[in-house]
Amino acid sequence: MKKIIIYTTSWCPWCQKTKKFLEGLGYFYEERNVEVNPQWEKELIEKSGQMGVPVTLIIDENGKEKLIIGYDPLSLREALE
Repeated sequence: MKKIIIYTTSWCPWCQKTKKFLEGLGYFYEERNVEVNPQWEKELIEKSGQMGVPVTLIIDENGKEKLIIGYDPLSLREALE
């Protein structure tokens, strides 16, 4: 099973859309709100090279990571198949 982590902020409408999209497909995820945890903000910058959200990290069964920047339903579907 793939692990899904979404880096978010509380005010980001695209973060809300990404979460609702994944929930609509029946996926569970871990939300990391970068406003409340400086370590998560640091992780976000290290992994994506940017400070924008949402960034979705999908980790497969072998530990391979796939980053999806922004609200991108097509890329999310492809990464989760």
